[in-house]
Amino acid sequence: MNTIVKVISLPLGPISRMFLVQSDAGVIAVDAGMAGQTDRAIAAFAAHGVAPQDVRLILITHGHIDHFGGAKALRARTGAPVAVHTLDADALRNGKNMEPMTPTTRLTALLRRLGAQMVASDPAIAFEPDIVFETPWRLDDYGIAGEVIHTPGHTPGSITLLLDNGEAIVGDLATGNWLFPKRAAPPLVAWDLDRNWASLRALLDRHPTRLYITHGQPFAPEALYTLLKHYA
Repeated sequence: MNTIVKVISLPLGPISRMFLVQSDAGVIAVDAGMAGQTDRAIAAFAAHGVAPQDVRLILITHGHIDHFGGAKALRARTGAPVAVHTLDADALRNGKNMEPMTPTTRLTALLRRLGAQMVASDPAIAFEPDIVFETPWRLDDYGIAGEVIHTPGHTPGSITLLLDNGEAIVGDLATGNWLFPKRAAPPLVAWDLDRNWASLRALLDRHPTRLYITHGQPFAPEALYTLLKHYA
C-alpha cells in the first residue's frame, strides 16, 4: 500500500491525548481519551476535516483509562470497532486500569496517588472490545499502511503503531520530561520497567523516524536513545 499517511495529535485534557492517522484510503483513531471527553474529540475531528463516520477503527495502545475511558462512547459516535491487544482486553471489560501500576520514581508515586483519586471520580465504562488481537497486525484493511507491534512493559498488552513511513505512535512507552520538555522521560508507572526498556530498544532497532507519545511532544529517535542511556 503506497498512500500518504498523516498523524494528527489531538490533546483532550491535562493528561489525555489521542491521535488520528489519516490517509487517502482511510482514517483510524489511536486511543480515545477519558470518559466524558468524546464531545471534545469529535470537535477536534471536525477541526481537521474528519467526520465521525470517517473513522474506521479505534486502536487502543494499552489498558489505562486515560487511553480507553472514552472508547465506548467514541464507538457509539463513529460506528468504528474498538481494538485492543489480548493481554490488556480485561481492562476494557472491567472498566479499570491494568494493574500493577508501579511508580517508577518517588515523584511518580505521589502523582500516582493523586491520579488514583482523579480516576475514581471519572471512571471508565466497561464494555466488550470488538477486536481482541495478537501482534503483529497490519492495518492495510483499514486504509493505513502500518503495523501494530507488541511493546510490553508499561502494561502487558501495550502496543505501538509503526507506520510504513517510519513514524510511530508509542502510547506510554516513554513520556515527556515536565521540567525539560525536549527530553524524554520514563513512563510514570510500569508493569515491568525492564521489559519496557527492552520494547523500546526493539522498536528503535526498526529505525523509526519520529515517535509520538501521549504525555508530551513527539521525539526524534535520538531522544529515546538518550533516555535508554540514562535510565535503562
